[in-house]
Amino acid sequence: MKFTIKSGLFLLLSIALISCKKGKFKTNNTDFQYIYNNLIKTGHKADVTWDAEVHSYTFVLNENKTIKSFGYQSQSSLSSTEYLIEIINNTDSSIVYSGGHIFSSTGISYVTPNSQVNLQSGVYYTLNRIQVNWGQYITETIGHIVKTEQSDYPLSYGTLTITGTSFHDYGSSSSGQKFRALPRVDLVFN
Repeated sequence: MKFTIKSGLFLLLSIALISCKKGKFKTNNTDFQYIYNNLIKTGHKADVTWDAEVHSYTFVLNENKTIKSFGYQSQSSLSSTEYLIEIINNTDSSIVYSGGHIFSSTGISYVTPNSQVNLQSGVYYTLNRIQVNWGQYITETIGHIVKTEQSDYPLSYGTLTITGTSFHDYGSSSSGQKFRALPRVDLVFN
C-alpha cells in the first residue's frame, strides 16, 4: 500500500513539474502578463538570456492610464543593485519617468514609481529596463524573455499594445536585436 501512495505522489509531482512553463507569470492580472503568457501558450519559448544593458519595448495605450507599479526579476548577483526603469515619450523624446529600483532575484517583484506616471492614449512610449552596473560580467544583464519574431507584432490585450522590442547597450538606441524577444518587465496600471 505504501508503494502505491508513493507512486501516486511521485506521479502527481511529475505532472505538476512538467506542466510548469519556464518564466510564465502565475497570474493573468495585467494586460502585459496576458500578452506574455499568451505568447508562451501559443508555442513561443521562454528563456533567461540576452546580455544587453537595455531591455526595452515600445507600447501605446488605447486609454489614459497611471502606472501603479513595475514588475521585474533581478539576476541573483545583482539583487542589491538598482535597475533603472525609464519611460520615454517617443513623440518628443522626453523622459516621462526615470527611477532606480531594486527587484527580488527569487521571483518577479513589484515596485511603486518614485513619482506619479501618467500616460496618454495614442502616444507611443518606450519602456527601458537599464542595468549598467553589472560588475565583472556582462552576462549578469540577462533577463526573462519570451522569444518572438517581427511578424508577431503588434501584440495587444486590453488597453496595451506592444509595437516592438529592442536589446542594446546603454547610450545606443540602435539594435540589430529588434523584435527578437519580449522582455518580462510588467506594467501595472491604476
